[in-house]
Amino acid sequence: MKKISILFLALATLVGFYSCEKSGTEVVLDPANITAPQLTSPADGSSLVFNKENKDSTIVFTWSPAQYGFNVAVDYYVQVDRQGNDFKSALPVGHVKSQDTLKISVNDLNNQILLLEDDPEVPNPLDVSFRVIAIINSQVDTAFSSAVKMNVSPFYIPIVYPQLYVPGSYQGWNPATADSIGSLNSDGSYEGYIYMNSATTPIQFKFTSARDWNHDNYGSAGPGKLTTENGLNNNLEVPESGYYKFNVDTQALTWSYLKTTWGLIGDATPGGWDSDTPMTYDADNHVWTVTLDLKVGEIKFRANGSWDLNYGSNNNDGKLQEGGSNIKVKVAGNYTVILNLDHTVYKYKLEKN
Repeated sequence: MKKISILFLALATLVGFYSCEKSGTEVVLDPANITAPQLTSPADGSSLVFNKENKDSTIVFTWSPAQYGFNVAVDYYVQVDRQGNDFKSALPVGHVKSQDTLKISVNDLNNQILLLEDDPEVPNPLDVSFRVIAIINSQVDTAFSSAVKMNVSPFYIPIVYPQLYVPGSYQGWNPATADSIGSLNSDGSYEGYIYMNSATTPIQFKFTSARDWNHDNYGSAGPGKLTTENGLNNNLEVPESGYYKFNVDTQALTWSYLKTTWGLIGDATPGGWDSDTPMTYDADNHVWTVTLDLKVGEIKFRANGSWDLNYGSNNNDGKLQEGGSNIKVKVAGNYTVILNLDHTVYKYKLEKN
């Protein structure tokens, strides 16, 4: 069994509480004797119904504390996912330190539940699971509670996704008017597309957590790395003008970029599945467009003439997913096809002329 070393002199007096071995000042803690936290409220099998009338009410999560055999600061994170998904796509509900209670407004929890819906604009009652996890440090395994299963009925509100703003030399270094990228799962992972056009290259910029310079500002800590330490010489940069895809992780403090052009491909297009039909960027409306004749068949959107980055639609509902299903063209004709990557949820339109 894996054993984790913890330097803690006072542990030598607590042999009666758990199994350990002492060698000098080093004590070995057996993870099998750690007690995970357990959610006690809301109750397993219960239901929640949200609406605009109770959106300012408070939902309270409580749990029994994790036990390690000694007093230690514990970070608790409450998570939610669809039932049966084993928390593979867990979304954060909230975080507290060394407490056994988390309070969250109905409005904020409703927002997270909508992210789990097949169509957030037409929400249905959803079977979800909640759990709480306990973390003390990176050397000790995370302790997971059992899942509490519930049925939650959310109501539709426009989802407000966390944003990172991108002021830079391409737009006058003004956070108030800067484009932004969003966190689709509200988890510190941000993605988005920005058209940067400047006569001066390389183009320099920063990421900011608000539309000003008074909050978290992210600059360069080396290739692909970020820092929140302010400095005049740590601007991020891209080599030239273009339409860029940005990915940022504010927890790992990493970032990446990819310059893109876009095309349409598929057996409904003139080039079939062998070649792309190029699209043109409309800088005024922040969309890519192409007008062409389409046959009955299927299409997808590809970046840079490669399958490395492509979008389809799993539900053929105007919303795009990376690597999603082929988009069906059910009626032949002349179409204007619009690709909109300007918002956190990517969308497309097929407009028959």
